[in-house]
Amino acid sequence: AVINILTGIFVDSALKLAVPDRDARALSLKKDDEAAREELFGLLSEIDTMNTGIINVEDFAENLKKKNGKLQAQMTLLGLPVDRAADFFRVVSVLCGDESMSNEEEANIQAFVECCMRLKGSAANLHLQCVAGDLVHISVMLQQQMELCEMLAEKLEQQ
Repeated sequence: AVINILTGIFVDSALKLAVPDRDARALSLKKDDEAAREELFGLLSEIDTMNTGIINVEDFAENLKKKNGKLQAQMTLLGLPVDRAADFFRVVSVLCGDESMSNEEEANIQAFVECCMRLKGSAANLHLQCVAGDLVHISVMLQQQMELCEMLAEKLEQQ
């Protein structure tokens, strides 16, 4: 009976030591994120043959299909499966908010990577609630604008 108790204590202690603590897991996740960021930056930089730091939608779509699937695999690992490359690129380039880019057809590689990293993974309930709140806010603003337009139209008709 004593041996069973000692064995139980030993096994319990060993299991506690085998489980990484919260800080170690957080550090590991941070390192994994940085490695994924660097990998994506490297793959996108290969597209930029002129070393301008900018990629365009055509090159992105073309390279997503080839490169032995490396870019496609990296995007999937980030939780960003890209079925429609051009649409994905345009959405991300708009979300990047890079004012130096004049259109949705080009994006700064660094900004594009950072935006992809923010988008990676699944949407949490909190994110969905924030979007729902934003939509309500936008709806209210649109309603106010509609009322203003109707009021201005009535004034114009009266003149």
